[in-house]
Amino acid sequence: MSSFRTIMRMTATLLAGAAVICVFAYAALLVAGFKPVEVYSGSMVPTLRVGSIAFDRPVAGRSVRVGDVITFQDPYTKGRLVTHRVIRIFHTKHGLAYRTKGDANATRDPWTIALPGRVGRVSFSAPYIGFVLWYAHTREVRSALIILVALFLLISTLRRIWRDEPGAVGA
Repeated sequence: MSSFRTIMRMTATLLAGAAVICVFAYAALLVAGFKPVEVYSGSMVPTLRVGSIAFDRPVAGRSVRVGDVITFQDPYTKGRLVTHRVIRIFHTKHGLAYRTKGDANATRDPWTIALPGRVGRVSFSAPYIGFVLWYAHTREVRSALIILVALFLLISTLRRIWRDEPGAVGA
């Protein structure tokens, strides 16, 4: 029975250590200026797969070149971000205009956009982490985490109470 406890303790320690390393790495990326963007659609496959997370680095809109993968506000849906590749840049009387296209899409996007002063350019991506972040925002996962923490606190308190010697309480 003690070998099972030892294995469980080592497993829990390794998982907790891995979680701490992941949190610190994620925090370091945020401090370094990267912005995570979850990939919800397959429009950028194989460059960015569904469920991956793209890390954008803010750059000046004028520094964007053809071939760059950028993240910008969807011109048709307020609050929605789009991450697509720039396929053409041309001059208009209002300034530079950009055409974009998803790598997996047969045709270009139906819009021509003007980029703001700063725009996110994709530096790299990590597969499957977007699923984790998306599910972490759901009510069910947050509730489960609260319940797990409460159970952990309850069990550790009960273990501490049960370990005390009966004669040691009033002494």
